[in-house]
Amino acid sequence: MSVGPPPPEFPRRGGLWLKFLLAGFVLVVLSAGVTATVGLNTVQGFVDDLKQGGTIKGAGSVITRAQAGDPQTILLIGSDHRYGHDSRDARSDTMILVRLDPDANATTVLSIPRDLKVDFTVPGGGLRVGAKINETYTDGGEVLTAKVIRRLLQIPINHIVNIDFRGFKAAVDAIHCVYVDVDRWYYHSNLGLPASEQYAEINVSPGYQKLCGSQALDYVRFRHADSDFVRAARQQDFLRQAKSQYGAGQFLSDPHKLTKQIGKYVRTDASLQSKEEFLRLFYLAAYSASHPIREVHFPAAYENTAAGSFVTATPEVLAQIRHEFLSPPPAPPKGQSAGGGKGRHGKRRKPSGPSVAGLVDAGQTGADYAIQLGATKFPVYYPKLLTARGQYMQPARDASGQLEYPRAYRIKAPDGKVKAAYRLVVSYGEDGNYYGIEGTTWTDPPILSNPSSDTRTINGKPLLLFYDGTRLRTVAWRTPKAVYWVQNTLQERLTNDQMLAIAGSLTRLGGG
Repeated sequence: MSVGPPPPEFPRRGGLWLKFLLAGFVLVVLSAGVTATVGLNTVQGFVDDLKQGGTIKGAGSVITRAQAGDPQTILLIGSDHRYGHDSRDARSDTMILVRLDPDANATTVLSIPRDLKVDFTVPGGGLRVGAKINETYTDGGEVLTAKVIRRLLQIPINHIVNIDFRGFKAAVDAIHCVYVDVDRWYYHSNLGLPASEQYAEINVSPGYQKLCGSQALDYVRFRHADSDFVRAARQQDFLRQAKSQYGAGQFLSDPHKLTKQIGKYVRTDASLQSKEEFLRLFYLAAYSASHPIREVHFPAAYENTAAGSFVTATPEVLAQIRHEFLSPPPAPPKGQSAGGGKGRHGKRRKPSGPSVAGLVDAGQTGADYAIQLGATKFPVYYPKLLTARGQYMQPARDASGQLEYPRAYRIKAPDGKVKAAYRLVVSYGEDGNYYGIEGTTWTDPPILSNPSSDTRTINGKPLLLFYDGTRLRTVAWRTPKAVYWVQNTLQERLTNDQMLAIAGSLTRLGGG
């Protein structure tokens, strides 16, 4: 039976094609100010770099050509070779839509769950009912995947990009790695396990740290014990942190550093391999570069059947997702956040203290947990407040005997200096969601480089606030010797008030 063009073969260890591609190919590489400096010969060089990886045949039948200056939607695809399976059994591991619109409030990013339940027609074959959307890649390559996504969401797709894991690792290493706030200990070893229980090995410790190629790949592609939604949130978080650390200045110092590395592992539609079309996207990305990245969340609805577990979405849900993707809501005005705002006569109200709803007093538990860190070179602070279902992760040690929960460690800053650090990890009480308290003598890490103009003082602590849209992702507090922060869960389950209250409750171990 003919099934149309076969999907491309990918390396045996499978893929990631990740949102980092957004950072490396669309937003970071094409940063604001770049277009004013890069000449046409350089643009032609970028196009030549992209041609190394080949062309997606038949893509012209599913993509829509955008007029100059119009918004564009890019479909990023990667493949997955499951551990222990035949290398030809490839499925789309990641499917991401990216919307670049210079007139919108944000650049929107939508991750399509791999297990989304869909019906589709196999090219040259029959109708498949109740299949997973990642199977479209197996049955018809990138073209069929794009066709099904376009039909489901009724969103025109202007370009398709497919990158494998080697491109991801090469890109991360090309920008000298990425400092990442890792929410928990990611660990799995196949040693002594039967083949049926083996999957990709991983060992990434919790806490703020630098991740390079292979380790970064392990982190973003991990999916065991997590849902597709948590995994998508983890990838989005990696993207945010990568984008904040690699900007136009670094790109201009060597324009081809990334594209040379990524190009040989990337397949694109033919139009993106022309200088004119690439330049059009180039300018569009530059005009959109100042916008925040806004993730559109796919609502979590599951269906368990004899055929497997699926993510489901009604036509009404798909319509809402489409609306949020095409028309992102504006961010709150700067200087206004939870508890703030203006009074009846336009005068600034003094913010009230954050609500402690959903929080419990766990001061003694926090102190007992922090004591296990042992002697540190700087003061340790723990929160007196925890979420009602929150629990500190039970003490655990790695193979060498070092504590992972709680974790005392060192971070090597870009200048080569080593900084002391610790991490307290709290399970939110929902699979895949953990929040953390970080302390370090590295007082200017990249994660704290761009605070909001909005600030709050809680219990005498002037807090730095870092938003993801309207939601607080990080709340930090500086002291003369160190900096401390509370990091929300990957899916941002803590409310703004809870983040503020927990940060305000930070208490020095031992007092004084």
